[in-house]
Amino acid sequence: MIRHGEVDAQMQRILESSIFVSAARSRQFLEFCVGRAMRGETSDLKETTIAIEVFLRAADYDPKVDPIVRVHARRVREKLDQYYRTTGVNDPIRINLPKGGYVPQILRTLPIRRTEFADWGEQLPDERLASLYDCRASSMHHLATSARVAEPALRKLKLMTGVIFAALVGFAIVWIWWGQRHVAAASFNALSPVDLFAGNTTDSSWSPDGKWLAAAMIPRGEDTSHIYIQNVRNETPPVRLTEGSLSETRPVWSPDNHEIAFVRRIDISHFEIVRFNLATRALSVVGRFVSYWPILEDHPALDWSPDGRSLLTTEQPIAGNPMRIVLVSIATGERTFVTSPPVNSSGDIDAKFSPDGRWIAFRRGGLGDLYVVSVEGEQVKPATRLTFDTKGVRGIAWIDHGRSILYGTQRSETEPYGLWKIAKDGGMPQPVTPADFDAINPAVSPSGALVFEHRQLVTELMEQPIATGGDAHLLLTSDKSDSSPAYSPDGKSIAFVSTRTGWGELWLYRTGSSAPVQLTHFRGEGLVFIPSWAPDGGSLAFSFRKDGATNIMVYNLASGSMRTLTETRHRDFNPVYSADGRYLFYSSNDDGTSRIWRMHADGTGRAEPLFVEAVSSFLPSSDGRWLYFIEQDAQLSLWRRSLIDGSTEQIFHVAGRATFVDNLAIAGNRVYLAVSQSDLSVSDLFEIDSTAKHAHVVAHLRDLPPLSESGIAGFSISPDGRTLIVDHTRHYATELYEVKQGLTMPGEQYGD
Repeated sequence: MIRHGEVDAQMQRILESSIFVSAARSRQFLEFCVGRAMRGETSDLKETTIAIEVFLRAADYDPKVDPIVRVHARRVREKLDQYYRTTGVNDPIRINLPKGGYVPQILRTLPIRRTEFADWGEQLPDERLASLYDCRASSMHHLATSARVAEPALRKLKLMTGVIFAALVGFAIVWIWWGQRHVAAASFNALSPVDLFAGNTTDSSWSPDGKWLAAAMIPRGEDTSHIYIQNVRNETPPVRLTEGSLSETRPVWSPDNHEIAFVRRIDISHFEIVRFNLATRALSVVGRFVSYWPILEDHPALDWSPDGRSLLTTEQPIAGNPMRIVLVSIATGERTFVTSPPVNSSGDIDAKFSPDGRWIAFRRGGLGDLYVVSVEGEQVKPATRLTFDTKGVRGIAWIDHGRSILYGTQRSETEPYGLWKIAKDGGMPQPVTPADFDAINPAVSPSGALVFEHRQLVTELMEQPIATGGDAHLLLTSDKSDSSPAYSPDGKSIAFVSTRTGWGELWLYRTGSSAPVQLTHFRGEGLVFIPSWAPDGGSLAFSFRKDGATNIMVYNLASGSMRTLTETRHRDFNPVYSADGRYLFYSSNDDGTSRIWRMHADGTGRAEPLFVEAVSSFLPSSDGRWLYFIEQDAQLSLWRRSLIDGSTEQIFHVAGRATFVDNLAIAGNRVYLAVSQSDLSVSDLFEIDSTAKHAHVVAHLRDLPPLSESGIAGFSISPDGRTLIVDHTRHYATELYEVKQGLTMPGEQYGD
């Protein structure tokens, strides 16, 4: 239980912070809401009441005419989010103002960790520590109010109490630390690969009777995933359900154990949901859907409602719009959108029903945070945000009779993804898997056995002649991930992003040198993306993501110094220099809509918005007259916009999908575009003559790494147009690991 004194102390920290200290209206708003909530007067937290008592509006206040309360509520939410990402990142109490209402959410966020599997229903360590604080408070109150104790004795007794309390707290901390280490080690020792599927395996799903495990697997030596099922109680080989060449993912079982539904990808932007009857082996298509989401590792969501009446998936009918969760009636095929993500968001990408079917846990955003929404949809009640660090969500499973959620996330950039647990109503997430062990996409059986994915990825940079058609060769040797290469303007150096030190940093390789040189030393403080060279070769611009915000930085090669050019709380991404080096073009959603902006390369002056047609792949022409960009719809189109008069024209279009996020390169009057048809690990590189508007394929790219949050694959063309450098997958494997200790009590049934 959180005491009034703790909330008062937290409010004092918030209101005295630089974020709130000069914002009088926001201070009054927050004080009013928290004060009424702590007194139990939540019925007063209505728009009209707040308008009258906080903003001194008249009794006939009409919120339809005057939106002052909603406007200031948004400002308070933004300031609280900023406070807890900066000044208050380690505060013990978190105060939120959930969207759609004015009743604050007050949570304890003591960073006490617990990783035990078998008995998650027990009292948490932070509650045990709270009892120690209660003991201390009671003892000190008794000492301070006892008039019969002499002053010297009182001082002595206070000293003894302090020593005893310090010892108790020290013991508790050591006990908790040792328990964590001990439990984590024991849990780690209990991890074992599920040696059932001979290939890269993902999207595991338990049958309702707990006897079978379904998964999407790419058999060794092949490049397409299909649905397999395996009886976990014997050692018979896994069984492939269907024939055909189209990729299949996301198997889910019907509640009656008779069917499996899965996602079948028709092409790069379209997929369908298919039902497979296990008895008759009959197939039926539930419906066809659209998704332009560029990361195919993020398979469209799929889950079967506990009552068997509907399926959920995620759809993006219009390119550039956020993805949304949609419910599909099995009986009628009728579709109902459940969520309404912000327009400047990537949208809602993964989702799972709660065991009782009343709630849906989902991921919102590319990296993403965890949310919960009623199946009635956000039109009835806004979704509740459970995590606030934007560190990513990779896989969701409900446990504890729907009271808690298990999910994959990367709480620290210095650690790989791991499994964490959080209460459905929010609170402090708790780690489940060891900090140094990669784990995502959990699936929990009815008996409580846990299966999750463990990934290994090694990428390298390959250089390939395109003018002469010669063979590709390895540029650099690495046992980590090298990605996002960029040739310097003179073609003698290559900047790239690498995890050679354990986390992503910016590196530089000079042709003919023995080894690359590390440029940045963020040491896991954030994520580094896609470098871009200044025309004079003296500096590199890149995006850097930290604490949920992506900003633009510039590295000066001569001095080794860095400076931050933007300070958004949202996403400033993909900076590229103008031909004369005076400007930086970049993508930003800071004003609520993703669009291209332009700013002075030295960071002076005000940035100016340009247009919304492109949000990722764009480059200025070598002569500075044009800005080339791509549009992704049913087809992939290459356009250019005049930087002189603003006119646009289409240069090229082709059936397919952009292979990379940074999907353009320019050499002279030639533009290079990577296009995939159905598999982003395979691509054709087109060379387009921008004058003659003629295109032809100059290279076939194979074994491209999966796009992921840990790095963005890409390619670069030398300034003379003779050589290509591109990411290449040397090793990629996903294995299933199992923890056999139950996450539930024997006999209890939980949703997967």
